[in-house]
Amino acid sequence: MKNKIKDLSPLNIAKRILVFCVGQFVLATSVVFASRSSLGASPTTSIPNVIYSILASKGITSLSLGTLTTIVYCVFVLVQLLLLRREFKPYMLLEVAVSLLFGYFITAAQYMLAVIPDPANYAMRLLYLAISIPLIALGVVIYVSAQLISAPAEGVTAAMSKKTGWPVPKCKLIFDVTIVIIAAIVSLVFLRGLVGVREGTVISAILVGPVMKPVMSLIQKPIMEFCGTQTRREAAMAGAQAAALDVSKLIITVDWEFGSGGDILARDLAEKLGAKVYSNDEIVSMEIEESGLPERFVKEHEKLMRHSAVYDYATYAYTIHQSLDQLDELYAAQVEVVRKIAATEKCAIIFGHCGNYILRDDPNCFKLFIHAAPSARVRRSEERHKIGAEAAQQAISATDHSRAKYHHDFTGENWGQARYYDLSFSTTGFAKPYSLELVVDAVEKWKESRGA
Repeated sequence: MKNKIKDLSPLNIAKRILVFCVGQFVLATSVVFASRSSLGASPTTSIPNVIYSILASKGITSLSLGTLTTIVYCVFVLVQLLLLRREFKPYMLLEVAVSLLFGYFITAAQYMLAVIPDPANYAMRLLYLAISIPLIALGVVIYVSAQLISAPAEGVTAAMSKKTGWPVPKCKLIFDVTIVIIAAIVSLVFLRGLVGVREGTVISAILVGPVMKPVMSLIQKPIMEFCGTQTRREAAMAGAQAAALDVSKLIITVDWEFGSGGDILARDLAEKLGAKVYSNDEIVSMEIEESGLPERFVKEHEKLMRHSAVYDYATYAYTIHQSLDQLDELYAAQVEVVRKIAATEKCAIIFGHCGNYILRDDPNCFKLFIHAAPSARVRRSEERHKIGAEAAQQAISATDHSRAKYHHDFTGENWGQARYYDLSFSTTGFAKPYSLELVVDAVEKWKESRGA
C-alpha cells in the first residue's frame, strides 16, 4: 500500500518535477547555512562538509561543497547497490541524477549566499544553524510531496531495512550515527579536531523531526494538491463509500480519559445492548492482517508516541521514505478496519483508534467520550491499579498524552473536544449504575430521533 498518484498527465509530471527541484534547492540552502555556521552539518551531509573543511584548510578550492556532496552521494548509491545486489532496480540509478542536481543546487546556493557575512561570534553561528534546521524540514516536506524518488542517503537506509528486516527509523539511526562517526574520525585525523561535524550535527538530528511536523501540517496538503498526489491514508479515506442510514444498526465509538472508567462503562454498555466489543487487541490484530506490516511494528507504534523525541525522529525517518511510509500504511489499515467493522456488524462498540473521526459521516454511528475530574481520576486509578497517587498521576498524564498525540497526528483534531462527539459525559459524582443508565438513555433517544 503505497502513496497514490491521482494524475499522471504531462502537466502534472512537470509540476511534480518542479516541486521536487524546489525542495532539493531548499535543502541545498540549508546545507550552506549549516556549513557557514561551522557548528556541523546534518548527519547525511557531514562527510562532504568535513572534506570541504579539510581542503579549505589546505587552500584547495577547486572542489566545491556541492561537488563533494555529489561525490559522496554517488558513493551512497554504490553502497545501496552492494547491499541490494540483484534486488537493485534500474530506476534507482536516478539517484545519481538527484546527487548531481543536489550538488549543483548547493553550489548555486553558495554563490547566492556569498553576500551574507561569515558569523563573527558563537551567537551568529547558532543563528545560522537555527536557520538551517527549518530549511531542512521545509525542503524534505516539499520534495517528498512530489513523490518522485528518494535521495541517495534515504536509499541506503531503505536498502538496510529491506535486507535486515529492521524498521526504517532504526536503520536511519544506525546510518546517521555511522556517517557522523566516519566524519568525526576523518576530521580528527586530518584537522586534529572536530571541524565540520560538531554540536550542530547532533542538534540538527534531534530538532528536524519536531520542526518538520508543524511544517507538514501547514504546507504538505496544498503542495500535494498542486502535484496531484495523495498519501495512502488520504486515499483510504477518500475511497471509502458513504454509509447509508440503517436504523437496525448501532455502532458506538468510545474514547475516554485514563482513570475516568470509560472502558468499564463501555463494556457494561456492550453487555446491556448486546454489542460486540472491539478493543485494542482485536483492532490491532485486524490492522496487522489488513496492512501486512510486522506485528512488532504495529504493537510498538503507540509506545513510541509516549516518547515525543523518539516518535518525531521515527516520523521524520518514515516521511523521507516515500515507498516505505509504514505509518501511513498503518493509518490506512486502521481506516479500512474501522469501516469494515461498521459495515459488517449490526451492533458493535469500537474502543479508540480514531473511530469517531473515521466514522464521522456514518449515520449509524454514535460517538461517545468519557471524562472525569482530575481528583476522581487519580482516586479511581489508585484503587483499580493498586498504585500510589504520584504513580497514578504519571499514568494519567502519559496515557492521555499518548492518546491525544495519536489522535491529532492522525486526524488533525484535538482529542476529547465535545463538538466531535454525540455525547461527552463526565463520570464524576455518578455511581456506576447511574452512569450506565444515563448513557443508555442518551443512545436510545438518539436512535429514536434518527429513525424519526
